[in-house]
This record gives sequence, structure tokens and C-alpha cells, in this order.
Amino acid sequence: MEARTASGESWDEAVSDHRRRQLLHIGRAATALVAAEGLAAVSMSRLAREAGVSRATLYNYVPDVATAIQRYLDAKDEAFARSVTAAVADEPGPVEKLRRYIREQVRYVAGGDHRAAVAVAEAGAALEGASSARAHQARQPAVLAAILAEGEEAGVFAPAAHGARAMLIGRLLYSAPELLFTHGLSEDEAAAAITDLALGGIAAGG
Repeated sequence: MEARTASGESWDEAVSDHRRRQLLHIGRAATALVAAEGLAAVSMSRLAREAGVSRATLYNYVPDVATAIQRYLDAKDEAFARSVTAAVADEPGPVEKLRRYIREQVRYVAGGDHRAAVAVAEAGAALEGASSARAHQARQPAVLAAILAEGEEAGVFAPAAHGARAMLIGRLLYSAPELLFTHGLSEDEAAAAITDLALGGIAAGG
């Protein structure tokens, strides 16, 4: 019989969960350091001290600081993608789903994970696929395309090439940081401004 922990997990599941949580902890520490000081200023020794682990333990998880950041950002972005898919599925129709999709995207941009990713990029961390607004949006085209296809089939969105329409809505979403941090709009105000333009441009008969 497979050994299990007190919580009912198998030992393999418990080890995997511990490793995932430790990677997130290390990545969070690395992201904060690099956002504040730049990639070149953060050594593995410094990261080990900040994360509260030994250098040997740190090297068991990641080979370098950039990898720690990349794995953290990827994990957070994947978790966000799952949450958006679930949130959209709860909405009754394509208009409501598009509103929810935009609202969730704006909320992400306003949150600490996205701002940390931008700060890392501005600090000079050369991370392939880092979670900039553009890279973040590129990871979720299927969700938006499905919403647009559903709306067209239901007759509430005018017929159009889904790829082009999704790209244009993505461009509107790229403006969210400027709306939030330059113009001082609230999350609700920024989401409403983007939603009004998006729906106004694709509504059937509009």
C-alpha cells in the first residue's frame, strides 16, 4: 500500500507540492530583488539569503536567478489563465463573458505579479517570454477567440475574422497600464473604458 501523509496525500504528491511551493517562494524572492536592484546585482548567494535557504538547496531548485524568476512568472501566469477560463465559464452569455474577460485582464495588470514582471523587465532582466502585457495576452488567445465565436454564432457580435478582432481587443488591453498608472483610473473605470470600445466595435447592427 502506498504511504500517505496525515492529510491523505501520497508521499509523492506531498513532495511535489512542497517543491512547487518552494519554487514559488524562491521565485518571488528573486523577482522582488531583481525588480529593485537589477539582475546583475543579484547573486545566487544573495538570493539564498533572501529566500532563507542554503546555496546547496537553492541550486537543487534553480540553476540561476533568471530561471528562478522565469519559473515563478510562468507559474503565476498559468494559474491566472486557469482562473480566467473558470471565471468566463460562469458567465451566461458572450457579452457577459467578454466583459468578465476584460475585467479579469485589467485586474491582473493592476496586481503585484504583473507590476513585478514589468519592473524586472525595466531592470534589464533578459527573460525569454517574460510576462509583459504582450506576452501575457499571447498566452490566452483561445479564451478570447471562443468568446467572440460564441457571440457571432448567437448573433450578438457582427461577423468578422476572429483573429483580427482578438488582436485588436488585445491592443486595447495593452493600454490598461497607462489607464491605471498614468491617468489614475480605477480598475472598474479602466475595464469599463476598454469594454465600451470593444463592444461598440463588434456589436451586431452597430
